[in-house]
Amino acid sequence: MTPLSPTPATRPPDHRGFLRRLTLATGGGMFVDGFVFASVAAALAGSAMSRDIGVTPLWDQLISASTLVGTFFGGLLLGWVTDHLGRRPMFTLDLTVFLLAAVLMFFVTEPWEVFALGLLMGIAVGADYSIGSPMLAEFAPRARRGNYLGILEILWNVGYVVAYLIGYLVNTHWPDAWHVTLAASAVPAALCLLARHGLPESPRWLLSKGRHDEAQAIMRETFQDAHELEDLAAETAEPTRYRVLFSSAYLRQTVFVCTFWICIVLPYFAITFFQPTVLRAIGLSGNALAAALLGTVIALAGAASGWFLVDRIGRRALLVWPMFGCAATLFLVSLGHLLPLWLATVCFFGYLYSYGLMSILPGIYPDEVFPTSVRTSGVGLASAASRVGAAVGTFVLPLSLAHLGLGWSMAFMGLVSLVGGVTALMWAPETNGLKLTEAARGRPRAEPVLVPSPAPAPPPSGP
Repeated sequence: MTPLSPTPATRPPDHRGFLRRLTLATGGGMFVDGFVFASVAAALAGSAMSRDIGVTPLWDQLISASTLVGTFFGGLLLGWVTDHLGRRPMFTLDLTVFLLAAVLMFFVTEPWEVFALGLLMGIAVGADYSIGSPMLAEFAPRARRGNYLGILEILWNVGYVVAYLIGYLVNTHWPDAWHVTLAASAVPAALCLLARHGLPESPRWLLSKGRHDEAQAIMRETFQDAHELEDLAAETAEPTRYRVLFSSAYLRQTVFVCTFWICIVLPYFAITFFQPTVLRAIGLSGNALAAALLGTVIALAGAASGWFLVDRIGRRALLVWPMFGCAATLFLVSLGHLLPLWLATVCFFGYLYSYGLMSILPGIYPDEVFPTSVRTSGVGLASAASRVGAAVGTFVLPLSLAHLGLGWSMAFMGLVSLVGGVTALMWAPETNGLKLTEAARGRPRAEPVLVPSPAPAPPPSGP
């Protein structure tokens, strides 16, 4: 393949417009994921749904975990399929399935129907996790890759806040309209599907399959930076082999991204899904649902701060210290009534802000540390592992609060965050500023966490 360079005659003038559209189309899937998770939580938080269709405590736990379990299978299986078939066809198919399931949510009359549709929607969301962010990473310029990918995680938090707000309003003013809360995710899904129409295939994926002519045509139309074109030209054709993720070259990356993602979402999903219950256990006797809504806004503020910092201080520092911050604040919350109510509340919201800071990294790190031939497989595996952790958290926390109380429950969540902090301290690489082909080589070098630098790190050596 001949070297590529920008060609003004063939390059459209609005390259940034293309990236904005791709970010919107990709981020819409993340918005939908946060939206559907909060929609189910908000519907279950009201009493009308449980009364109307007979949701028992067991069904409550199963429904709360359904989208997470579905995400596990969607990410694990469909990420691998995407590495074989391409980003573009799966990018549309998964959201179409989600849209159909969301519409059917309006007509549910039994708990098992909510569970089954939640499972199907979760499968579609899991697929989108493994397709969307890798596709955006394969187009984004390296200098702002963290910002572009970070937007996806911010949109997840925005989706969660918007859906929780809708659920709060419905529960407060129209409690019998819980069907609307469950089915509302069909609206953003339909808009996102429209935004995805006509987007091109990833040229990196085409190059990894040896389809040079098709890749070159897309690169001429969508890339304008000579350095990015150089990096694209460095892509080589490689077969998709799932075992590469467990080879000596990539095993550490695989273990790292699975572990840190689990340690981020296991406490968060559990705590936020049952946030009103946790806040009441802390001692807030007022409107716990309104306080929970405030908590989601604080987490969103943390995500916005993380997005601002990620390309400035690097990935590693943004993961290590907030992870230890989560552990410290949760351990303090575990002291329960030994602390003044105001201090316990501040620590609880401090956890949510710390979570928000690092919450953008699951949308960045996994896309950067795997090669193109198995990028969606690696992201899918990591997202699947994280959803196992999240499902375990949402299933175990209500039982733990009921039988062990607030102290032991929050101490366990703090321990999970502590494990994540130690893992990040040992293994988190600094990929900020690296070309995607450089970052995806075996064992990217870990930068000292105390001196984060936005400057490009030297290319890591191969295995």
